[in-house]
Amino acid sequence: MVPTPNGRERNTKVRLFLHINKFIFVRNIPYLCGMLNYIIDMMMGSGLRLNTRVDDLDRATLREVVKYATQYCTDTFGTRKKKVPFSVSITKQRSGEPAYGQYCPYDNKLFIYHNNCPTVKLVIQTVIHEYTHYMQPVKSKYSKLMDIYGYDKHPMEIEAREMEQEYYKDCWNYIKEILC
Repeated sequence: MVPTPNGRERNTKVRLFLHINKFIFVRNIPYLCGMLNYIIDMMMGSGLRLNTRVDDLDRATLREVVKYATQYCTDTFGTRKKKVPFSVSITKQRSGEPAYGQYCPYDNKLFIYHNNCPTVKLVIQTVIHEYTHYMQPVKSKYSKLMDIYGYDKHPMEIEAREMEQEYYKDCWNYIKEILC
């Protein structure tokens, strides 16, 4: 029993570590584990890497990665004047042919299908790819060009793939500055 300032005694376990000659109170283990993780993260960084698996991220971290990737895109590529401002939805793809993401020009919405993106790198590339479609005249030309070229040789898809390859490293550096 350990006395407290108000005179009551509290049941607290105390361990003596002989090799360091200190007492450590171990009453609140989750708190101590959290503090240890915080100290390790401060010393070594958050551990977020391009090859980090999306399944290993919590929802908040995934949202931040997408948010800052989108912010990078707006800062780097600008925005279009549209009646409805664009929005981003991070969701599971539940049907249809598997895709990493999709842009809907009618709702002006980017969809990131996190269950199909295995790594942070692919999430970032998908945001850049779909943002490129947001900047393109998709409503007026996409279907016409699809009929002529198909998906793999579609000029808008080629441009989006080139943009994601060219800019994902710079985008990652922008995200790292903020999150890591």
